[in-house]
Amino acid sequence: MPRRTPGTDNRVLRVCRLLNRHRARYLIAGGVAANLHGSVRATRDVDILVPKDERNTERVLKALAELPYGVAGELDPLKVAGKPITIVGDDPRVDILTVAWDVTFERANRNKIVRRIAGVRVPYLGLRDLLRSKRTGRASDLADIEALSGLGATRKTRRR
Repeated sequence: MPRRTPGTDNRVLRVCRLLNRHRARYLIAGGVAANLHGSVRATRDVDILVPKDERNTERVLKALAELPYGVAGELDPLKVAGKPITIVGDDPRVDILTVAWDVTFERANRNKIVRRIAGVRVPYLGLRDLLRSKRTGRASDLADIEALSGLGATRKTRRR
């Protein structure tokens, strides 16, 4: 029986599969990225960090429009690219971030980690950028920082 990778489930892999198929540039952020680094945290949404780029945002929205309710198909790529966060209320809910606290895609992309999980390419924030993105002061983010802070020295991750 294949071992399940912590932090992933069918909804995360479904989102990544769609984004990859549409050749969108993105990085998994938020609670899912924390889980991928070894933290144990329940999260219902999938946060993605994307560049502030209208063409890429078009690809992201086309990909997410294939989710069950097609909500992303109704969104304007220019408006989404210009906002710090856009919540796509589909199944699963996807939060499109153009900045995660003060971490931009361009900054985080240099330090990203890429794993192949169940045949799906999953790019996500490196630990340093993830910790930086969690400096919001929210209770859940403070708990993530505490859980993740001890992982940097004990866990080696492959970068691409």
